[in-house]
Amino acid sequence: MNKIEKELKNCIEATERMSGWDGSDSEGDMSYFDDDDMSYFDDDDMSYAQGPNASSAQSDPYVIQYFNTVAVNATCYLFGYNDFFGVANYGNPATVTITNLQGGTYGRLIAQSNNKFFKIGKWRFQSSTPSQLQQTLQIFHVDGNGKQYSSPMNLSILKDAYQQQTDIIDVTKNLTIDGNTYLQFTLIASATLVISMFPTSVLSGKAKLNGGNTLNKARAPRLSGKNVAPVIIQTSQGVAGITKK
Repeated sequence: MNKIEKELKNCIEATERMSGWDGSDSEGDMSYFDDDDMSYFDDDDMSYAQGPNASSAQSDPYVIQYFNTVAVNATCYLFGYNDFFGVANYGNPATVTITNLQGGTYGRLIAQSNNKFFKIGKWRFQSSTPSQLQQTLQIFHVDGNGKQYSSPMNLSILKDAYQQQTDIIDVTKNLTIDGNTYLQFTLIASATLVISMFPTSVLSGKAKLNGGNTLNKARAPRLSGKNVAPVIIQTSQGVAGITKK
């Protein structure tokens, strides 16, 4: 690959990443939550397939379905091991049915979030109830010292500009999940909501013990949105694969 081809490739990849970028979360200084100054609401530029250390593996999603069995809105929670693991239905109303569509149980996923921390790089929200996809989710982090932080996640605003589906919203947003982190949202009366989460980084002590890396990375797939606008570069030099006229 020559220099021009590399520049063209980098321009396309940069456009691809930025087409779904949602800007800064403006979380401020989160250093009081932990000693290593880790931001739980990090929205840094994630390169899913760049650089010498990039992984070629594609992310396997966690897919959780919420079903409201009654005609009344319900306040629901996703994750939050330290707050909800020992609570009936993991803090959700008894009238809400939670299913892990990838097999296993939601209980296993929430337990895993407490000892195998991970970062979600891409989300898909799917519902046949239009108002369900107009909700603003709240992201919470609650520290053991009593301090709390919350950040809104407005699905309508974060929807990819190139996406055309009416029952699906794809969102590119980085969020680190641990036992202190959870999402709160309203589940509309009688609605079903499917949340697909694509982890791009996973911490695994078991992998380290088996000779692997503690931090495992993967690429989030391109979903329905994030179309890439064409990049036109004028040059008088020859480019491989293109015949000059």
